[in-house]
Amino acid sequence: MFGNTATHTHNSNIVKKMTIDFLKIDIRDKVTINNIKSNSLLIWYSKSENLSHFDFEQIQTKETKYYKGILFCFYHNRLEILFRPHYYFNNNIHNANDFSVKDCISVIQDFIDILKIENFELYKIVNLEFGFNLILDMLIENLITFIGYHGKNEFKTDTGLAYSKKSYTYNRKGIANTYKTIKAYAKGIQYPEYTDRNTFRFEVKSKKSRYINPLGIRNISDLLNPEIYNNLAIRLLEEFKDVLILDNETTFENLSNKEKDALKDYLNTHTWYKILQNKKNRNGFSKEKKKYFRLLDKTGNNIHKVLYNLIYNKLEKLKDGAYSPTVKDLKISANSPIYKGENCTKQNQPKQRICPVTKLPINMQKPNSKKLSHTGLKYYYKTDKKIFEEVKRKYLTGLWYNEDHKTQIKEIAHNIRHRHDTLRRKQERLYTPGQHLLFDLAI
Repeated sequence: MFGNTATHTHNSNIVKKMTIDFLKIDIRDKVTINNIKSNSLLIWYSKSENLSHFDFEQIQTKETKYYKGILFCFYHNRLEILFRPHYYFNNNIHNANDFSVKDCISVIQDFIDILKIENFELYKIVNLEFGFNLILDMLIENLITFIGYHGKNEFKTDTGLAYSKKSYTYNRKGIANTYKTIKAYAKGIQYPEYTDRNTFRFEVKSKKSRYINPLGIRNISDLLNPEIYNNLAIRLLEEFKDVLILDNETTFENLSNKEKDALKDYLNTHTWYKILQNKKNRNGFSKEKKKYFRLLDKTGNNIHKVLYNLIYNKLEKLKDGAYSPTVKDLKISANSPIYKGENCTKQNQPKQRICPVTKLPINMQKPNSKKLSHTGLKYYYKTDKKIFEEVKRKYLTGLWYNEDHKTQIKEIAHNIRHRHDTLRRKQERLYTPGQHLLFDLAI
């Protein structure tokens, strides 16, 4: 399917940079749970009560606390920690840039230090998402549109994001299997201010230990081991091998009329649906897939092979610094103009501006704005409601809690401005204008 590239999966130096997007950590030890619950760094977030799914006479209570985008969900007999390392690295704004193994390990170590973790075995990883970003020199909308299957599972539209698809199996009741979900989407459309618009995102998600544990991941300490990230990269390559892309922009050069007709059939989604319905021929799908790839090879424009090699080379060559494509990379992609060959962190990105009151980034606002305003509040409401709710809790008085959303944003912005002015007047009273301070107050 991909020629000799299959041997790449055994290279121990395959990855220096990729992303862990999400972790769910499960803790059952009562002493540990109580110690975390009493940690003064954690901010109270919410409390809820629900009937048990298994016993409708039993009420389940969940109390949630919050620290820098990390959610701590306390139940009566366990604690679940919901942690997004890549977002944490970017102050919970986005995960659009490249995220090095070194950076990820640093974030995990920071998490361990914050909680003063000693007994790692108690912090079991039960949910994992990981993936990579790749900038392409083609319309990302087209690539996402063309992506059809992962294995025999059709990619379905993910209603949560524009140009986003998911692939997974179903059980007999029609419920999505949580063993493995493959996601492909347009990261640049999600975060155009932080990466190139044609940034492609490919992710793997699992909620099952039988998928996570063979990667060498059982508890939080495993994520301090660089070799684990090599395992994740290998798995990403293996999963991408199973992706079927119906490239409707491919050329028909070097093909006979019969081969052109065959290729046109393969580029029709209904063809693959019919192939899957033929239960008598269990290997029919894979056989037809090989024929399709052979036709693409003959045209000289096999998008699968090109993308696989580009993904491999990026995972292999992206190191702690910036990535620069080699002559070999350019030759690999010579038959298809789909690779831009640049780092996924947007170049010449402006220096991050921080609101002096909320301590949140405000780069999404006008260049001359200095405090979190209506624009920033609307941005956080749209992209990270947890951050918005925390700001709302701190800066919206109870008088306005029953008002409409527009009024609440107006009042939150007003209170932030008022807090800023109060801090400024307090400083002016305490210090003579022009006096040098040991630590300048950021207002």
